[in-house]
Amino acid sequence: MDLQQTNFTMLWGVVDPDLKDLLTLVGNTRDLSALPDEQIDEIMTALCVNSYSEFERKFPLKAYGFFDAENQKMHFQLNRPEHLPPEFVTEYPLDRNSPTIGVLFDMIAARSRQGARTVEFDFESLTKQLSPEKMRASIQQIRKEMNYNYGKYAALPEEDPVRDDLAHKLNALFADAREHYNNPVQMLALAADDCEQRLLLSGAGDGDAKGARITAGLLALKEDGSLEVKALPPANETALAAMDDAGSAQLAKVLSEDYESNAGDYASPYVKDLVVRTFSPLATTVGSKVDYQREVENHNAYLSLYTQAQKDFMECVKPVCEILLGVHLFFEQYEDTVKSKSAMRPRLLVANCDPEMAARSGNLPRVQTFLNTTNLTNDMDNHIWQAIFPNLSFSKAGDQKEIRQVFATAKQKKKTDVYSMETLSTLTDALADYGIKTFFSFETGEDTTFDKVAKEGIGAFIDRCAPLMNKDYSACAVPCLPNVTVIPKNKSGVITGKLMTTDGENAAYSDRQEDVQRFYLNGIYIPAAFIAAGIMAACQDPDFLREKFIRSVDPTLPGVRFDIESGDNALLVPTTLAREVAGWTRSVKEEINRQGFGFILSSEVQSLKGKPVNNLTVYKARSLAHDGYQYEPIFQQTVSSYFECVLRRVSSDFKKDAVEFFFSANPSSQMQQWMNRKDFINAVIKPEDAVTYDLDERAGHCEIHFQFGGVQKNVKVRLRRTTAGAGV
Repeated sequence: MDLQQTNFTMLWGVVDPDLKDLLTLVGNTRDLSALPDEQIDEIMTALCVNSYSEFERKFPLKAYGFFDAENQKMHFQLNRPEHLPPEFVTEYPLDRNSPTIGVLFDMIAARSRQGARTVEFDFESLTKQLSPEKMRASIQQIRKEMNYNYGKYAALPEEDPVRDDLAHKLNALFADAREHYNNPVQMLALAADDCEQRLLLSGAGDGDAKGARITAGLLALKEDGSLEVKALPPANETALAAMDDAGSAQLAKVLSEDYESNAGDYASPYVKDLVVRTFSPLATTVGSKVDYQREVENHNAYLSLYTQAQKDFMECVKPVCEILLGVHLFFEQYEDTVKSKSAMRPRLLVANCDPEMAARSGNLPRVQTFLNTTNLTNDMDNHIWQAIFPNLSFSKAGDQKEIRQVFATAKQKKKTDVYSMETLSTLTDALADYGIKTFFSFETGEDTTFDKVAKEGIGAFIDRCAPLMNKDYSACAVPCLPNVTVIPKNKSGVITGKLMTTDGENAAYSDRQEDVQRFYLNGIYIPAAFIAAGIMAACQDPDFLREKFIRSVDPTLPGVRFDIESGDNALLVPTTLAREVAGWTRSVKEEINRQGFGFILSSEVQSLKGKPVNNLTVYKARSLAHDGYQYEPIFQQTVSSYFECVLRRVSSDFKKDAVEFFFSANPSSQMQQWMNRKDFINAVIKPEDAVTYDLDERAGHCEIHFQFGGVQKNVKVRLRRTTAGAGV
């Protein structure tokens, strides 16, 4: 009997404080050793996800924004402000379809497609997508589809069934439009760009030029063949229509009515006109009189407010962005290879609770009662095998020295999603009792990147992990490094535009450097624990391994014994992420090989069968258990946990006779079935392995001895004695 699920992963950390969490759903567990099936089903329905798309559906993350009338500034936060009426609060969906977060997804995908290192990639080409100009450009497709479908809709008789289909399409497009104009940040961008467009049409210039007023005309040939430009009459005499006047006017009316109905008492004539101009190109008048002073003041105010709002918004949502991208990459390690819905595909249990809250003495029994139910029963469907703990604090308390500030520095905002070593050790110790490996990584920032490791090595990481070494749970503690860079700090500037100037008659872009409007993302990074847990969860599925190795994969066995460090395995099973740096220096590489520490991602120049491997690969895959010579490969803990689970199941909770048969030479015993398949890539027992056991009836336990290529590991299980066929 082989288990069909060995890659269920638990994620620690708050994803959305307003949604359900593990501690709440488990509830009070006093006098309970396990949870009823109905409660487990409720927890799994609420918190378990099988893909990133399902994660977005079950956890529709939002940021909340409101305007401070006194300070004339927008504020953003991740939990709903309870002290404000709903009509004063704007919800900002946080998913890959939102403009700001979508840019980060695009960066990862573009770098992976190009195989470009951080220093080679053109980040500016994508950060430009956050400018008002690009924001308007992204709306063009909605406007185009809206006008196209409305034109067809208006031309059909009411009883035509095709008209009904078009109505559904238009309703969806209007819903998309509402998402844009109900978003104050996007409206600021649209308003700034709208002012700019009118100023440009009326004579605003770029750079040093003041700009000459545009007098539109038509090019024609005279009777003698010479060229002639005929100027259009003034605006009050005629107009240049951008599209069919009747259809455009009717659509504009519908948009106007929809805006007024949606905005209610807070409708603004200016915003209404802006919405209509944005989504329905009405007849455009060229050469009409513009109040330069007012338009320039409006443009500059909108652009400045938009820039500050985008800066504050990104500062607020950056921790959530890193979680979103982390979950996406966890699943991408598998989904990029296997498209079918395999029974052994990775799953993720989103605890959605603060690890420090879970580690408290009053709450830890709730976690343990939940795991008693999932991991200590013979029903293995919900058995949890590994956990992700992102953002362990990298510096110890008191490490930061206070120095006198001679030069002004930016005020560092204290991170709220960084957790202590005490919290990690408490949870890792508790989870180790259930055979769960904890993949943990350090807080994101410049100090935990590939660039930092390339320069300074891994000594600081080893020192930080010292409290977790030489413990009973060390084999279940897996430090993951370095963190992955989405956009480095030194390339994270976003230019939103330029302020404009006017002399009352013309307008132009300011040529002063200080009038360039920009903000900085200050670097965005993804905790390495997501990638490490994702790639190892993927390797548990034989369908995944078969895609990578083509042959010699048993379709029924999980990849518990798969050693990603062995041979070319790391090259055959790379991550989906592009390399970041040119590679490690010789001294850093020697240090990593000498220490053999941690789950380390590599950015080395490598090739397989003559083809370059331009992705990050796994260089080391070790836990913090140390036998005096080396750190233990993580597969050893996985194999021992798997053995214990299968043995519990087939021996009905370790009955002595059943345990003896499990290890016997009988062809139908579990050991013999595994031994007959030892040459597969995903064999549970490899040819170089040996497994023996000792039964101590007096003490009532069985000790299993593993030899992995000469390295010994022992697992002890408690026997269940039987008399007259019944357990006692």
